[in-house]
Amino acid sequence: MTPGLYMTALIISIFVLLILSLKVKMNSFMALFFTSMGLAIFFGFAPLKSLKAIETAFGKSLGGIGLPVLFGAVLAMGVQDSGVAVSISNFFVRLFKGKHLELAPTLTAFIMAISVFGDISQLLTAPIAATIAKRKNMNMAVVTPYIITAVWFTHGVVPPSAAILAVAVMLGADVGMVILWGLVICLAALLIIYALTNNWLRAHATYAAPKPEYTVGIEPVTDENAGVEELLIHEENLPNAFVAFLPLIVPAGLIAVASILNMTLPKDALAVQVFNFIGNKSIAMLIGIFILMFTNANIKEKMIRNANRAEKIDGKASLIELGLGNWVSRAINVSAMVLMVTAMGAAFASVLSSQPVVKEIASTVAASGIPLILVPFIIAAVMRAAAGSMATASMAAAGICLPIMSGLGLSPVAVTIAIGLGTVLFGHVNDSGCWMCQEVFNVSLTQYLKYVSPMAAFGGCVGMLLLMGLSAVGLV
Repeated sequence: MTPGLYMTALIISIFVLLILSLKVKMNSFMALFFTSMGLAIFFGFAPLKSLKAIETAFGKSLGGIGLPVLFGAVLAMGVQDSGVAVSISNFFVRLFKGKHLELAPTLTAFIMAISVFGDISQLLTAPIAATIAKRKNMNMAVVTPYIITAVWFTHGVVPPSAAILAVAVMLGADVGMVILWGLVICLAALLIIYALTNNWLRAHATYAAPKPEYTVGIEPVTDENAGVEELLIHEENLPNAFVAFLPLIVPAGLIAVASILNMTLPKDALAVQVFNFIGNKSIAMLIGIFILMFTNANIKEKMIRNANRAEKIDGKASLIELGLGNWVSRAINVSAMVLMVTAMGAAFASVLSSQPVVKEIASTVAASGIPLILVPFIIAAVMRAAAGSMATASMAAAGICLPIMSGLGLSPVAVTIAIGLGTVLFGHVNDSGCWMCQEVFNVSLTQYLKYVSPMAAFGGCVGMLLLMGLSAVGLV
């Protein structure tokens, strides 16, 4: 197969994927399945061999990401029921002494999206953002771009989020190092774009009011010099900040520590063996669940009341029944489609990467003079613009990059993070998150396309510059 024919097939497959998803309104899972089958047959595989190849890639991906993603969803249910998100937001309000309040819900979303799905992070953060905006007379068109950028950063770049976890596994990247450097790069980029754009955005963004449903009974603070306590979100039986942070930070920390020890200590060292177990992706997330359950045991009644809103549970249920019963059944409902689409995206990626001609295309790109680290970034950005879904974009980009890894001369960690940063760019109307954002943050489509999407793209580019610098000095 010639490079031209391969690129033509790639473009047509993306076009077909868009038609099936957006026009025919086919579920993303089935759209990816039919596109993968058609592409495999076009590449010369017999129909039965095509099906078996897709089944193999689907199963391999599901096996690699299934448990950590499911356990992440269980953790999300606990976060929802316990009020952890509100406690984290209040922590940032206090930290910044009531100033720079856009950063309170933004950093809350950034931390939440490490272990919680992007869409759920939006849903949990939106009422917090609306409450703070109403109290401080803030413009939601100013607050929202930073929140969405934060969500996309950790959702798209930092495992154990499903798609980037699958990319790391596919490319053979050290997951702990992806978490560590992904967090460093994304947090730095987020703070940089806030510092560079906040004054301009405050001066020029058209006004969007906080969503009324989220601010019933909330009155603005009329005193410009109001104290921090007047700006806090008050809710019954909130966990303290330390307790709130633990279940979200500990899993990522355990995975990162395990990776660092594997690089610095002998393989038979006791510390390495211990952390290889507790720092395993699935075990680390499970530890986060138990931390959330038992550190919030004193507010069990509150969590049961909140859980009842989603799924019936006995008011006298035990903590185990709540956390390992109610939360798990809800998490399965929430995560099932995410897992299916991500795994089928991996199958699509495996078909894309199956052709030897991909290496020839890579050689052409390498000879073009483009910095090689930009290749996975650009591929992922183009795929995001075309496909809308961050998961589809990252998996397709990984499939294209996998056969050319040796030619790029980059570490798997650098390629993984570059793909993740590329998926932060170009979110627009073909992404379901665009419509959710408008609904929960009360911004218009015009405001979304004018402020939210460009801010995220700016953040992705800043993050890429930071990655290039770290890669150039050999740290990543």
